[in-house]
Amino acid sequence: MEILLLITIVIIALAIMNFKDYLSNPHKRPKIYPENEIEDFKNYQDIYTTSSKEYKIRNSEYGLMIGLMSKLAKSDGKVCELEEEMIANTLEDMAEQIALQSAMNQKEEILQTLQAIFANTQEAVEELTQKYATLTKGQYKARLKLVEYLLALAYADGILGEKEREIILDVAAYLEIENADFNTLYEAFIAFYAEHKKSSNIDEACKVLGVNKEDSLEEIKKAYKKLVREYHPDILHHKGLDKSIIETSTAKLQEINAAYESIKAFKKE
Repeated sequence: MEILLLITIVIIALAIMNFKDYLSNPHKRPKIYPENEIEDFKNYQDIYTTSSKEYKIRNSEYGLMIGLMSKLAKSDGKVCELEEEMIANTLEDMAEQIALQSAMNQKEEILQTLQAIFANTQEAVEELTQKYATLTKGQYKARLKLVEYLLALAYADGILGEKEREIILDVAAYLEIENADFNTLYEAFIAFYAEHKKSSNIDEACKVLGVNKEDSLEEIKKAYKKLVREYHPDILHHKGLDKSIIETSTAKLQEINAAYESIKAFKKE
């Protein structure tokens, strides 16, 4: 019995000595996490507490629409002047709307963010569209209006390229647009551009833009941009979703662009 008691005392004494050594020498303590896991933890950022304004806008309806516009506009390797103007005006509309919704006077800052999103969209069309579909569940008219806008943007140069067509077909499919509705839009654009392929003479062109032949190209471009701003297609929800882009924008934009191209050609002669 005495031997057991002695052994117990020795064990307790050793335990106390080891515990004191553990407390006084922290570098000897075993690591709970491997070095690489500790480094990963240091670098981790919680998106819900650290997400930037750009991240939030990029993943909003507006940001996702801009991403799809970017993929479409760049798909054929070039962005024509009318596409540039349509995109610039749409981004400005979106910036104004976001500023109003946030009740903060930050339109210029927001516009710069939207421009950055357009310039740096990396996600695939499928990913962008599926995110947009999640945010617009039950908003069929808004989805249909987006597809119509993408058709108008693709046709800005008067031609629907094969890559542009594939992107629009994919977007329509992911957004579950009815075949009948898509075909109605698609055929309307085909019919319009088949019928309106004509160039203006210089006098008619000047009349359309409200300029004179003697005006500088800078003045003519300013008039052109002003008219495109006035007639560019709208996809924001606070304005009429039932209005056709073909009826409200496309015809006038085609006339404006044809006139501008005629005057530019005349000036270069």
